[in-house]
Amino acid sequence: MRSAMNGSHNRGFTLLELMLALLIIALVLVVSYPSLSRASNAFHLKTTGRDVLNTFRYAREKAVTEQIGMRVMVDREKQQLVLTNYLGDGARTYLLPEDIKIKRIALAGNEISQDAMVVRFLPNGSCDAGEIVLKSVKGAWLKVITDPITGGARIESGSGENAQ
Repeated sequence: MRSAMNGSHNRGFTLLELMLALLIIALVLVVSYPSLSRASNAFHLKTTGRDVLNTFRYAREKAVTEQIGMRVMVDREKQQLVLTNYLGDGARTYLLPEDIKIKRIALAGNEISQDAMVVRFLPNGSCDAGEIVLKSVKGAWLKVITDPITGGARIESGSGENAQ
């Protein structure tokens, strides 16, 4: 029985082979990390854009189903959206993540220089023509745009400084 064990070649890894494998894994991680980081930032911006879009969609749905005007106040200074009815009741606040900033707000194509704007959603399903430009710390941006006729909203995205 002992001779059978000596005849088999149970060989493990040497320390040099293990170190080489760890070095290769480390190099792959170092090379791929920047692209993974960019993908993560872009995903975070898109997720935030969808949250803003869903806030607008919820405001429209609530205005139509409950037949009461709703409004979404976009506050650039506080980096938040506040959803209320016309009387200011039932406020729901959405605070943007720290790495995403509101860079531009506009109503009916006119840029708003103040720190806040209000987009109104009416019981007939229409709304004000609003535009919010969100920008990540990495430079990517997206616009959330409301359609005054249908009351719907959409997202346009891009990168660089062309966020107009």
